[in-house]
Amino acid sequence: MKPLSKHLRISSLSAPLLLACACACAWVTGCGGGSPSSTGKGGSSAGGTGNAAGTGNSAGTSGAAGTVGTAGTVGTAGTLGTAGSGAGGTATAGRGGVSGGGGVSAAGTSGGGGVSAAGTSGGGGTAAGGRGGDAAGTAGRGGAGGATGGGGSGGRWTCPSGSFTNPTSAMLNPTRVTGVPPFDAFNNDGNNNGNIEGAVWLGDALYVSEIASGNGPPPSRILRIDAAGGVTVAIADAGSNGMAVDPTGRLVTANHKFGAITAFSLPAGTPTQLVQTYMGSRFDSPNDLAIKSDGTIYFSDPDYQSMNGGPQTKQRVYKVAPGSTTATVVDENRQQPNGVTLSLDEMALYVSGGDGIFKYPLDASGNAGTGARFANNVSSGDGMVMDCAGNLYVAANGNSSLMVLSPSGTMIASTSVMGITNVAFGGSDHRTLYVTAMGNGKQGSTPGPEGLFKIAMPLPGMPY
Repeated sequence: MKPLSKHLRISSLSAPLLLACACACAWVTGCGGGSPSSTGKGGSSAGGTGNAAGTGNSAGTSGAAGTVGTAGTVGTAGTLGTAGSGAGGTATAGRGGVSGGGGVSAAGTSGGGGVSAAGTSGGGGTAAGGRGGDAAGTAGRGGAGGATGGGGSGGRWTCPSGSFTNPTSAMLNPTRVTGVPPFDAFNNDGNNNGNIEGAVWLGDALYVSEIASGNGPPPSRILRIDAAGGVTVAIADAGSNGMAVDPTGRLVTANHKFGAITAFSLPAGTPTQLVQTYMGSRFDSPNDLAIKSDGTIYFSDPDYQSMNGGPQTKQRVYKVAPGSTTATVVDENRQQPNGVTLSLDEMALYVSGGDGIFKYPLDASGNAGTGARFANNVSSGDGMVMDCAGNLYVAANGNSSLMVLSPSGTMIASTSVMGITNVAFGGSDHRTLYVTAMGNGKQGSTPGPEGLFKIAMPLPGMPY
């Protein structure tokens, strides 16, 4: 996002709004695959020792494999074994079952299987239950011969199988989403210039940043728009711009308030700083980000919303490895890097900015190679998103239009959009394209361009 003073002349607000769009491919919760089942430990037992008068106890029976508990329930404790009998030998009662621990998955856990043992001097067999899937959607371990634990929530949504029709300008029919932004004190009842940005579909709702007018950095809040169109303030003082979803399902923001990459828990809105500094200083004003399925974060850091005299010496694109709090430079030679997105196979990174769009090859570890210009017809760009045909949708603010580019960079659809800032796919089937814009939310009785628009699309796309 660019600041209003650099991006939109207020005199243009009365111009007609035309929107045209096309589609992308999305992330959703809970698409991780299961890991192979491991075998539960079999029981061992030794026969009882008979005396001269009696028979020794029979060998203990190994416990059956524990069954995977219903999601979210702890496994039932195993039954105590019956004491063995015998005239001479000493029989020990079998050991009771141990209740299974819950799985790790945030979306539901699988209980561990019980441990049971037949009663004889031999100890009962132990059978481990399956572990629930983790937040990234990894399926759990199974017990011996048991089922595999269910996958949890999180992970990167992949496109459905099949072929997709490329969008055309004739398919694009935008309508305004009413109530975005809500007119209140935050935006002076819609009379101040503002910016809707960072659209991302998470769960069953769309989240957007509303950035108010102001300086270094401006106030920002996060709005939630449910499937029925209801608008609420999700986080009143967020400081967010671009937003994404990480493999655990958290809402992650490029945050100009903190000068950091900041995750928010929902619905509480508690912030967690993921990476805050480079070379000992906070970032200028992180603008947009993309997150790989392994948790690698890529983000841009122009100085549009920075404090006066931004702390960084250059505007850069950064990478943060999974679990790290250290940023490494992808490129420091871009002019005000802005939009950031990934290819469907996660083998390419796209970055837009004041000098157009650049494409960077990524290796298996997520390290970026040298960027090359992509699509010479885009003079400058903001937010971007991919559809399931591999087309790139660009908020081409320098061209005052939404552009749809083929995988080779050829423009296949375009439409004029005043003040366009970002695009994202959402809805239960990810076939609704959302378009955000900056400007003045209310000009007398006629709404200005600032706000949120949606388009029914013929193919699905990514949620940010």
